[in-house]
Amino acid sequence: MVNLSDRLTLSTDLPGRTRLDNPYRHRIASLQRVNVCVSAHPGPPPRPALGIVILSAVRFLRESLSEVLGRDPGIAILGHHAVLAEALDETVTRHADVFLLDAAFIGGAGTVRQIREAAPEVRVVGLAIIETQENVITWAEAGIAGYIPSTAALTELTTLLHDINNGKQPCSTNVAAGLLRRIASGVTPDHAAPTSSSLLTPRELQILNLIDAGLSNKEIARRLMISLGTTKSHVHSLLAKLNVQRRGQAAALMRRGHELIHAGPP
Repeated sequence: MVNLSDRLTLSTDLPGRTRLDNPYRHRIASLQRVNVCVSAHPGPPPRPALGIVILSAVRFLRESLSEVLGRDPGIAILGHHAVLAEALDETVTRHADVFLLDAAFIGGAGTVRQIREAAPEVRVVGLAIIETQENVITWAEAGIAGYIPSTAALTELTTLLHDINNGKQPCSTNVAAGLLRRIASGVTPDHAAPTSSSLLTPRELQILNLIDAGLSNKEIARRLMISLGTTKSHVHSLLAKLNVQRRGQAAALMRRGHELIHAGPP
């Protein structure tokens, strides 16, 4: 069997035949016109890759994430770091879209505020967030754009990141209900600051600052070298004095710049 190009060659090689005598010339010309039209009307330009900077103190974690996420053509890993200052520098310099923050990083939710102050446009995404109501609300009040739960599978990471970048956040029904209750009973102007009858002690102020830095009760107890029970007692006391229900609310209240009245020595 002779194909189209072979027939063209045979036809042009025969004596007394010219290219104009080729019986397939009209079909070839038509195909050429189609190719020209396709080239003249290219498809839509590809979407720019999602630029991500990763921050984690665990080397194998950030290297593994870089390798796995980097396989997605829609994602560009701009860098992975163990030091916040280095990650922030790369985020600002390279105009990252997403800052992927390991939830176990020192400072926890308190680190989010530093990132947002240095790079207001970047979307901070919490990695391996334990999906309880209080924990998610604390991170949300810290300013994250979304989170990847600790139960997420490796194969779900890229989809979750793209969803978060597009303004979507899958979450459990319990967390959704907790967020709705939080909004419904949110801090009002009446909760603005403690009054003279509900002063915070210096120890309570110290604990409030550590809460704002993202430390858990256990971490606060270790930092201040007091028992966990004593820490919880101070936390309950300061929440009552500030007229709020959650640690995250107390930290958010302080961040909004309301003046706390210092009491004398405890």
